[in-house]
Amino acid sequence: MKNVLFIVYYFPPMGGSGVQRPLKFIKYLRDFGWNPIVLCPEPGMYPYFDDSLQAEVDKISPEIIRISPNTLFHLGGSSRSTQREKKIPDSAAKVVRRLLRLFMYPDNKKGWIAPAVEKGLKIIKNRNIELIFSTAPPFSNHIIGKKLSEETGKPLILDYRDAWLNNHFMDGMFGWQKQKMRKLESGCLQKADLVTGLDEFMLGEMKDEYGELIKNMEVLTHGYDPEDFDGVSNSTLDYKKGKLNFLYSGLFYESNQPDIFLKAVKKAESKGLLSTGDIHLHFQGGIDERIHQLIRSLHLDHLVTNYGYVNHKTAVANLKQADVLWMISNFDESHKQVKSGKLFEYFGSGKPVIGIVNEGKEAELLRNYGAGFVADINSEDQIAEQIGTVFTKWKSGIEMHGNAEFIHKFNRKIITKQLAEIFDKISAN
Repeated sequence: MKNVLFIVYYFPPMGGSGVQRPLKFIKYLRDFGWNPIVLCPEPGMYPYFDDSLQAEVDKISPEIIRISPNTLFHLGGSSRSTQREKKIPDSAAKVVRRLLRLFMYPDNKKGWIAPAVEKGLKIIKNRNIELIFSTAPPFSNHIIGKKLSEETGKPLILDYRDAWLNNHFMDGMFGWQKQKMRKLESGCLQKADLVTGLDEFMLGEMKDEYGELIKNMEVLTHGYDPEDFDGVSNSTLDYKKGKLNFLYSGLFYESNQPDIFLKAVKKAESKGLLSTGDIHLHFQGGIDERIHQLIRSLHLDHLVTNYGYVNHKTAVANLKQADVLWMISNFDESHKQVKSGKLFEYFGSGKPVIGIVNEGKEAELLRNYGAGFVADINSEDQIAEQIGTVFTKWKSGIEMHGNAEFIHKFNRKIITKQLAEIFDKISAN
C-alpha cells in the first residue's frame, strides 16, 4: 500500500459541498492500493457541521493529522470539543469573505499555510509518502502543496473543485488583484506534475491561460456515492400525497437565488400549465428572510416547506423521497464549467431534474441524463414551460427516470479508481 498525503481544508465534522469530494476519495482509495494520510485543520468557526459525515469518517478510519492554524476562523483556539460553540452564522461568513478578499491572498485561509507546511514536512519525512495531493478551494491548499513539493521533491497533483482565476468570486475583483492571483496560481502550476479538474471547460480555460506551464491534465468529475442511497430510511421530507413534490437541495449563494424559479411557478399557473394546488415546494439547506418575503409576496407560502440545513444522510434520503429535483446555476455565462456538485447526487437519485443553467457542461449533462429538463437562466417563460412539462407528464402517469448507464459513470468508486490510476502513473515517473 502506497501512502499519499492529502491536503484538505474542508473535512468532517465540517459539512457542506466542499467536504464530499475529498471524503469519498479517501473512503475508496485503499481499495486501489493507496493509503491516504489526511492533513487538515481543526474545524474552528464554520457555518455547518455534519454528524453523519463524521460518522462516515469514523467508519472508514483514515489517518487524520489535524493542526491548529493561525486563521481568523481559529481565534481563541480550535479544539473539536468547542466547535459547536464557535459556529459562525452563514450571513456573517459572507460578509467576512467579501472583506477579506481585498486583503488576503490567495484567500482567508492563508493562516494555515505555514503550520501546514511545517507539519507536512514531518509527515513526508516519517511516513514514506509517495506523492502529494492538494484539493482546492481554498487555494491556500495549493500553496501548501507547492511548498512541500519544492522542499521534498515529491510529485504534486493539484485538484480543482472550482477554477482559481476564472471563478465567479473573481468577477468583481480589480485588475491588480487578478494579476496577483495569476502569479500565485502560475507558481503552483509550474511545480505541479498533473492537474485534475471537474470538466473539459475548466481545464481548457486553464490551458488557454497558462499554456505550457501545465504539464499534464485529467478530467476527474464530481460524482455520487451509491452507498449513500442504499436503504435510506431517515427522510424528513413532509411529503404531500397526491401532489407533485419539488425539492431544492443546498445553499443559495449571493448571485444564485431562487427568485426566477418561484416567479416561474406563478407564471406556469397563470398560463394554465399547472395548478399550484397540485404541487408542493420543499427547500433543504436554508432560505433567508428576503426569500421568505418573496414567497409571501407571490402568495406561495402555503405550498412551501423550509427544512433549513440538514445533514448529508438526511439530505440524500429526502432526494429519494421527492418527485422532482431542481437546481440553478446563475453565474456569468462565461463560466461554462460545472458549478454544482449537487447535480451529481441528483443524478444518483434517478429522479427528474429541472436545471436552470446557462449553456455549458451542466446543460450538456442534463440533456444526456435522460430525465433532465433544461431552462435558460434568464427566461422565466422557458422555466415555466419546463415546470409545466414535468407537471403534465406526472399528471399523465408518465414515469421519468434517469438513464442507468449514464448515472453509473459518476459512481464515486469508479472515479476514485481513475484517481488511483493517475497516482500510479505519476508515482512511477
